[in-house]
Amino acid sequence: MVVLRMVAVAAAVVLLVALGSWPYGYYLFLRVVVFAAGLYCGIQLWHKDRSIAVPLLICAAIFNPLIPAHLNRGMWEVLNVLGAGLFGFTAYRQRT
Repeated sequence: MVVLRMVAVAAAVVLLVALGSWPYGYYLFLRVVVFAAGLYCGIQLWHKDRSIAVPLLICAAIFNPLIPAHLNRGMWEVLNVLGAGLFGFTAYRQRT
């Protein structure tokens, strides 16, 4: 579960950093990282704790880079904060 915690913390940090002003390439990078982290954590937790796994998979779907959701900056900022909270909570719950 150490790897899962590191992935969740990395995703939370990337989401919080996105609240600043960055070039468009960073937000593409963000989508890939959060998509991969949401899938990884959600799949790893599916049989252990579905109450966390389902929101992680939903987060992966929202941030997916293949079929991007086009929202305004304000909505993305809210989703970034909520996503960071979700990944932070996931890391906290997986402590040993």
